[in-house]
Amino acid sequence: MKELIKIINTIKKKKTKKKICFFLGNTKKRENKKFFFTPIRENRNFIFFGAIVYSDLITKKILKIIDGKVDIVLVDIEKKVRSKNKKISLVNIERSAKDVIKKSKLYIYKANDLAVTATETLLFNLFLRDKRGLGGKKILIIGIGNIGFKLSIKFVESGSRVYIWSRKKELLPNFAKTINIIKPQGTTSTVKALKNMPKSLNFFDIIISTADRKNIIKGNIVKNLRKKNIFIDVGKGNFDKNAIKILNEKKIDIYRLDTTNSYFSYLENMSLTEKQYNYNRFKNKLKNFTFVLRGIVGQKDDIVVDDVLKPKKIFGICNGTGGFFSHNFDEKKNILNKIKIVTNKKLSYD
Repeated sequence: MKELIKIINTIKKKKTKKKICFFLGNTKKRENKKFFFTPIRENRNFIFFGAIVYSDLITKKILKIIDGKVDIVLVDIEKKVRSKNKKISLVNIERSAKDVIKKSKLYIYKANDLAVTATETLLFNLFLRDKRGLGGKKILIIGIGNIGFKLSIKFVESGSRVYIWSRKKELLPNFAKTINIIKPQGTTSTVKALKNMPKSLNFFDIIISTADRKNIIKGNIVKNLRKKNIFIDVGKGNFDKNAIKILNEKKIDIYRLDTTNSYFSYLENMSLTEKQYNYNRFKNKLKNFTFVLRGIVGQKDDIVVDDVLKPKKIFGICNGTGGFFSHNFDEKKNILNKIKIVTNKKLSYD
């Protein structure tokens, strides 16, 4: 725990106005340690670091030190840890955090979902100049756990031809069938389960490894590559040394998934969402007008505004079915004039 104190002190020395955040996560990928800390990351609004834990006891020890020393604590709500006997032992760090955290602000998150978002965003960026994007691309996803399953759905929706493989061969057909059932009806692309790990990867455009086992991609299946396939190591450590050496010699990059931007985006999203709904009142009636906070379904003729007590901006007039009436410029001007008579304040209408 001395290391934790050093990290906090290092950040405090910056004397910054940025929000200091601490992410606490857990994983079923067991390491030979009781916990470990993640690097410090920083952008213009936030500084964050975190820890991966494997027990409720360590969770509470860390949280007691962190509470009050950081602005925001975020805990992973997925309950999973693989014990030494390979059974899954649930570690409820969310409950531990809610018991311990009293001074810092507490948020929740899902680390796996942030990894999915980061992977999807990376590929969207890589194919930004491709007119078809990911459409028609042949994607192999190795490992069909939480992340692999969700990625399969997303890339099928993008029009990719998705192939999945896992050591859990008996489950693969059901995974593929499930995805093909729940994908949008208008999507013609499908997911196909592979019986065996491909001996060559030339057929695929993109290879994404999400397995929880190290060295699953070996040199023998990449040595005969004839094109610059895209490789993404989501599981971290999924490529053995020989595979990395061969791919480097072929000048083929292996993208080691970086979720940093997803974490920053999530922090921004949580902060803005909290700000939007951090009101004591969501409705306010003033004479003949009823003001409703943005994000709340209003009744017909309710006026959706930025603040129901001190409105400055109108976003729309409720039509009673969850949408807005359509108004032209002159109609908006007329509405603003009527409201100004009641509120004695000038508002804008987007």
